[in-house]
Amino acid sequence: MKANTLLFEIAWEVCNQIGGIFTFIKSKVPTMTDTYGDNYFLIGPYIPEKAKLDFRPIRDLDNTPLSNAIQHIKMLGFEIHYGYWLLEEAHPKVILINPVINMEALHAAKATLWQHHEISALESNALLDQVIGFGEVTRLLLTKLIEEIDINQDVIAHYHEWMSATSLPELSWRQARLATVFTTHATLLGRYLASNEPDYFSKISTFDWTQKAREYGIETQAKIERNVAKHANVLVTNSALTATECETFLGRRPDSIVHSGIHRKPGVGHEVFEKHLQNREKIDAFIKALFSPSYQLKSDKTLYFFTSGRYEFRNKGFDITLQAIARLNEVLVRRQSDIRVVLFIITKKPFYNIKPDVLEARQRFQELQKICKKISAKLGPRMYANVTGSAGHKLPDLNQLIDDELQMTWRQALANFKRKGLPPVTTHHLLEQDDITMFCDQAGLNNKEEDRVKVIYHPDFIERAISLFSMDYLEFVRGCHLGVFPSLYEPWGNAAMETVLHGTPVVTSDISGFGRFASETADMDGNHQIKTIKRREQSSEDAVIQLTEIFTQFVEEFEDQSYIPRATLPKPFLDTLCWSELQQRYHENYRLALLRSQPVAGLY
Repeated sequence: MKANTLLFEIAWEVCNQIGGIFTFIKSKVPTMTDTYGDNYFLIGPYIPEKAKLDFRPIRDLDNTPLSNAIQHIKMLGFEIHYGYWLLEEAHPKVILINPVINMEALHAAKATLWQHHEISALESNALLDQVIGFGEVTRLLLTKLIEEIDINQDVIAHYHEWMSATSLPELSWRQARLATVFTTHATLLGRYLASNEPDYFSKISTFDWTQKAREYGIETQAKIERNVAKHANVLVTNSALTATECETFLGRRPDSIVHSGIHRKPGVGHEVFEKHLQNREKIDAFIKALFSPSYQLKSDKTLYFFTSGRYEFRNKGFDITLQAIARLNEVLVRRQSDIRVVLFIITKKPFYNIKPDVLEARQRFQELQKICKKISAKLGPRMYANVTGSAGHKLPDLNQLIDDELQMTWRQALANFKRKGLPPVTTHHLLEQDDITMFCDQAGLNNKEEDRVKVIYHPDFIERAISLFSMDYLEFVRGCHLGVFPSLYEPWGNAAMETVLHGTPVVTSDISGFGRFASETADMDGNHQIKTIKRREQSSEDAVIQLTEIFTQFVEEFEDQSYIPRATLPKPFLDTLCWSELQQRYHENYRLALLRSQPVAGLY
């Protein structure tokens, strides 16, 4: 690659958290900015409520080819924003495009899809219209940029998933002077078929992609994805499972398999344990605020399990997690165990607002803490005076040391804090009931005092600025005891990887790319900190039984040994997951893309 090569990474989840691709891009960015510097840019959709959290616009554009291209797009009447993505460890330059474009431009883009690629998009579909609109503006932007730069300067466009890549086939058709890489993290048909077709994994190669796309009502989307894979100079995926799907559904074998990674290796030993204790205190505070008004949970006798990810009830294994946790509750109740388990479910679902009683509980708990500190501050000097005075040999009567004002304040605070009723299962008012809430209702998982297992369903991502936990997601992960990811369809599994790398043991599945990677790595063979559920050839009922046994064993070990398990991974395993190593693989793919886009030049 030439030193002045411009690299654009394009994804629907740039500044727009939906699922694992957001985590993938976010973890990759610091290494990319270190490697490519000012020649590295990201392109994503402009979603105002998301952008306001971590996007800082550049007000004054300079006289560069990219700035001129952006100005050109604005003059055409499209909304486009240029600025910085404010991540913790890097502030890369980012271009955000409003995917909602005017009807005339949208119809023209759809006409082009049909005329040049025989893809019909006539049916009204709000999300598909946005995807096509985003792709059209991206195409115009890259086309204008290529016109503006010197003919000897190269441009690489690296697309992630079909939703970001509708511009790729048309740029190829117009023979734009551009090298393209397409990474598919999971095929569209794979997501649909895995949870609906019996014996999916043993029958992948037998499916007719056209027939299944029509059957599931995603023919247009599947054709777009297939065309993107066909026209990309280089096709990349993240696991052997997705590589097989690419051959069947996309008609092309990937050029490379590059799994996900992390930017920075986590701490080791005492650092991991100290971070766990610090972050667990914050989770303890949230649980006390929510449960103490109804009944008490002892922090030293409570385990925190969690599952998280895109809301796909079966694909993400939420279904068998809930079934297993309900059975665990029955086991612990029958044994009269004094251990309590809180299962957090963290995903994204439409909601109206946070429940007022959740906010009030947190506020009243904080007020109670302030009052306790106030009483303590007044009691301290009085106790000291009592002990050092003439009555120092006697144990002081605390009631006599507290004046009427403090007693009244305490009684009022306590009266306000206590409440009738059970702690809520769901922290937010959902727009409608879903499979999670319906299961909890049917299974009687409603946070009764006599139950050993409690459920907290948090239908929003955890971000420090707006979090009920007063922490960000990775801090929450470190504060928990076990991450649960028994996915039915998981080409890689960023959530499980992140969890165990930050010190929290995980349950994953033999279908997960990360789960298979860990089990096939020599240093990780038999590692007790990564438990694997068999889902490839095992029924859902058998998977529930296996998961229940893992939960039960985890509780028993905690109960018997009274220690907090933390995950520590061998260095060779960690090295294979670092972007500093993985980036070399993508660098090779970029070079291959340049070679294929300019075969006559022979420069690469």
